[in-house]
Amino acid sequence: MSAPGETKTLSGRRLADADRFVARISAACRRDAGAGQALRSALGRTPAEAIRAHRYVAAQLPDDPVADLEWAHYTVAALIALYEPEARPAKDRSRPAEGGSEVGDQIHGEAGGQADAEGGRKPRTRAERLRLGNLGAVLGRLDAPETNGSEPDPEGRRAARLHALMREDLAGIHAALPGVMRMAAADDGRMDWGVLLHDLADWDRDSLREAAVLRWSTAYYKALTKTSADRSDTGAGDGHDSDNESKGETR
Repeated sequence: MSAPGETKTLSGRRLADADRFVARISAACRRDAGAGQALRSALGRTPAEAIRAHRYVAAQLPDDPVADLEWAHYTVAALIALYEPEARPAKDRSRPAEGGSEVGDQIHGEAGGQADAEGGRKPRTRAERLRLGNLGAVLGRLDAPETNGSEPDPEGRRAARLHALMREDLAGIHAALPGVMRMAAADDGRMDWGVLLHDLADWDRDSLREAAVLRWSTAYYKALTKTSADRSDTGAGDGHDSDNESKGETR
């Protein structure tokens, strides 16, 4: 069993490697529209079936990669090609990627994978990114405006999809993830691709998958309650100001 410091170092190295992969895939798609088409064809396929995508992904993998690490790279590369606006040739950036809807500014990070989070600020540390940029946090921020901020333990309509996703095995997560990402894209979700790759890369290893699942679930409910509470506080402040203005007019 690794010591806490060793695990943190491994996780940090894995996230840095993921960011480099995201940057290279985005750059390949910017250079060549054919790269994006080839990568999008990998969605819903196993790495062995994603033959057109091998050109762009295979050389970036270690020798004899384990199945979860390999599959994570192909799926995330396909999602980047589909939804990342910075992964399109310049002439195509004003319109949706082929096969997608108007999601250009909806699910994305920068080439390094950092997505918008709380207060419009981008998470800066590894720990912040893993906490605020994961899939659970994205879905929680999407559900928050639809929940009742006065409820003690709120839960939104996307919670069931998240819970189902967290129970999937290796094949199941890669089959179900595209549908969840389409749902997030349609509702202005923003994804940190480096964090997604980091979390999927160890899906076939129980302890590491469980750690990722716990981060997703925790982030979902924290995002849900925090955003709802912020909205309630803002509404209360607005009402107080309105009351004062009304009293002033009465005088």
